[in-house]
Amino acid sequence: MRHKEPKTVSVPGPAGRLMATVEGDGGLPILFVHEIAGDRTHWAETQHGLATRSVAFDLRGLGESGGAHGPFGVESAVEDVAAVADALLPEKFVLAGHGFGAAVAGAFASYFPERLAGLLYVEPVGDLRRQKKEDAEAWLANFSETKYGGFHEHWLSPLLLKAKEQTRTLVMKTLRTSRREAIAANMESLFGYNPDESFERFTGPTHALVTATGPETLVGQRPSLSHSVLQTASHWPMLDSPTWFHSELVRFLGHCKHMH
Repeated sequence: MRHKEPKTVSVPGPAGRLMATVEGDGGLPILFVHEIAGDRTHWAETQHGLATRSVAFDLRGLGESGGAHGPFGVESAVEDVAAVADALLPEKFVLAGHGFGAAVAGAFASYFPERLAGLLYVEPVGDLRRQKKEDAEAWLANFSETKYGGFHEHWLSPLLLKAKEQTRTLVMKTLRTSRREAIAANMESLFGYNPDESFERFTGPTHALVTATGPETLVGQRPSLSHSVLQTASHWPMLDSPTWFHSELVRFLGHCKHMH
């Protein structure tokens, strides 16, 4: 299969234009959804190594996409995924989401299970509804206009402990260029998100790629969820360990194709 060079396309979204990168040709297509303070550049290396058609896009108010005034949150992001899928992926596709994007992917799967050939969670968030209300409120207060300035340079530190230098550089760059309002509202929506619904409604191939399996993670809370663990990477395994990530992704795509 000949490889197609990446192409930047603009898709009309519910809140403004959504910028996407389309790469590769043929095969079972895959759509990537980035993390809360990220953009589609986090998937660039992953896309470049795939023979299959892939699409990565910037969620509203982030990266190069419009929609700076929202609304934001898991539900709004699902509308963005639907808009991109409608425009660029007429057939069944595999949906992959990272962190916040994993919650978005799960929510999409619960609404549109018939559109998916597979669901891949990358470092998915556990069920944050289990957190004490006061703990959740204290955490979210950090994203307020008054506190965010001093806070935002530090909040990703625990997630970057095992990161390679270039991973840290890219992640901090996208964090600094991401709108506080989008991050705050997306973060807040996670505390009301129910991850169980996707498992009830989407019965196709589902897998998770994770770097931790503690009780606060989705894999820790759902031991029956098929998963692969890489303990030597940060929260961004696709950036820290692209070779491992690629082989796991290709294996999952093969499994989805077989089931498809």
